[in-house]
Amino acid sequence: MRYLLAFLYGKRIFLLFLALQLVAFVLIYRSRSFQRSSILDSSALASGHILEVYSDYTQYLDLEHQNQRLSEENARLRSLSPDAYFPITQNTSQTEDTVYQIQYTYLKANVINSSFRKARNFLTLNRGRLHGVEEEMGVISPQGAVGIVKNVSDHFSTVIPLINPGISVSGKFEKQRFFGPVSWKKQDYRYITLSDIPRHAKVNRNDTVVTDSRSLTFPAGILIGTVDTLRLQEDQNFYEVRLRLSTDFSSLEQVYIIKDKMKLERQQLEQLNTDSTP
Repeated sequence: MRYLLAFLYGKRIFLLFLALQLVAFVLIYRSRSFQRSSILDSSALASGHILEVYSDYTQYLDLEHQNQRLSEENARLRSLSPDAYFPITQNTSQTEDTVYQIQYTYLKANVINSSFRKARNFLTLNRGRLHGVEEEMGVISPQGAVGIVKNVSDHFSTVIPLINPGISVSGKFEKQRFFGPVSWKKQDYRYITLSDIPRHAKVNRNDTVVTDSRSLTFPAGILIGTVDTLRLQEDQNFYEVRLRLSTDFSSLEQVYIIKDKMKLERQQLEQLNTDSTP
């Protein structure tokens, strides 16, 4: 207490100056309307800036929750898009009516572990069997195709991404009929290779390649990448096309797992043809 009193005594002139300034401001505020209005405007401006900064700060803290909510909404909207439905045509004697049955549903998931510089890369997602995830389901991102579910536990699943030589998917040019297998050559994680494109195909740089309906994993039309370079294969009759991937695997955080409700039916039917082949 003695040190505090000594400190205040030493600063008595400065403290007296502050007190007199405060009294002067109060007298000016009470006696002159113009100054009072200016002070109120200044205080309102300052408080407005403070509230704006506080609002920006709280919105920043809420970004994760907002992103989660938007991702769930995107998954719901993908499940409601026309591409998620399979047309079933019913003919009658008077009219021809087309009804649709939902084929694809989408489940949002977060990438909780991943690699992109290894010879055999992988992803781990925070969704598993209890969430409806099954092996061999397709996985996409907002930018395009990602990979295929490999193993599933109750709460987690692992995915073989496109940048793993262990998988190959069917891809085609968005504006042409030519298609072929898409696979990774263990090189740059930003690129992938589309093979077996006939030599007479007119392939241009930046042409878009998407998933093909021949794939049992992805809906048709999911973006894979764009043409970067091409060269003739060893037989000189087909092109090997280098694609720049649309999905950036070095910064992948959120994905969607695809459930094809008609996949089993198609697999069983095609298996019958395979079994009956002499």
